[in-house]
Order: sequence, then structure tokens, then C-alpha cells
Amino acid sequence: MNKFHEHLSKCKDFDTAIVKGHLLTEYALEKFIEMKSIEKINIQEARFTYSNKVEVSKILGLFKLNKSLYNELKLLNKLRNSIAHKLEYDMMILNEFLKNFDSQLFSKLDPRFNNLEKDISITIKSSGEEEYKIKGDHLMFCLHVSFICGTILGSGGKESLILINSQINSRT
Repeated sequence: MNKFHEHLSKCKDFDTAIVKGHLLTEYALEKFIEMKSIEKINIQEARFTYSNKVEVSKILGLFKLNKSLYNELKLLNKLRNSIAHKLEYDMMILNEFLKNFDSQLFSKLDPRFNNLEKDISITIKSSGEEEYKIKGDHLMFCLHVSFICGTILGSGGKESLILINSQINSRT
């Protein structure tokens, strides 16, 4: 989980966070496929698309216990594609993706996440001790993607919260 969070915490702008989140979930899907495959394969050599990896993961049982994860990954792919083809993310797709963000889960783990809203401003301290501000929807996205990666790899994603919590300085 450290690896996922380190990458997301460096994303100061939202477009970068979306592209990086897509790459991180793709990486998690690749690891899941490698872990579950009977035959050992080099997933990079197979040259599957993101959608192919989601479908292979479905065949291997990833979504059996978490049916909404399938739709979340599909939405994330659409969100990334909106940047790739239109040079900006689609706000409707982002809002749909963030509907699955479980604010209650996060607020139970840390009260600073109570009433986390899209438009609030949050100060983050990066690993280099540099501070910068992001909006609530940016943080929600990063938390949700970290949680998704943890879910794909079987940890439930809670470890990412500990790391993210240590970086949040304030909400305004």
C-alpha cells in the first residue's frame, strides 16, 4: 500500500491524480492476475488493455465478493479516457465514480474525514515536507483509488488510510 499512496500523494493536480490512479489500479489488476493465474504469465507481454485486465480479473473471481468494484474500475477507465481523448476529465463520470466513495468508512477510521466535501480545501504535506492545497474531491478520489488498489490485492485498502492521515495538515 505504501507504493500506491506514495504515487498518489505526489499528484498535486487532479488530471495527474486520475491518470496515476488509473495506472495504479492497472498495476494492482496485473498483480491480481499474476497471483490467481494457474499458468505463470508475463502480463506485460500479453499486451492486454485495461478493459481486458478488468475482464480477466472478473473471470478469476475478483468481483465475486465486491460487485461494485467492477463498475468502479470501468468508471475509472472512462474517466482516464476522457482525459486522453478530450484533454480534460468528464465531471459527470467523476461524480459517478465518487458516488462510491464511502465517507462513513473513512470517518470511522479517522474523524478528520467527517463531512468531507468536494469543495473544501485541504492542506497536504508531501513526503518532501512541501505543503500544498487540494480540493476535497481530489482527496476523495485519492482515498478511493488507494482503497480500490488495496481491495484488488486483498488487504481491503485500510492501510492506505494510515499513510494518508499522516499527510493531512488541515481543512479549510
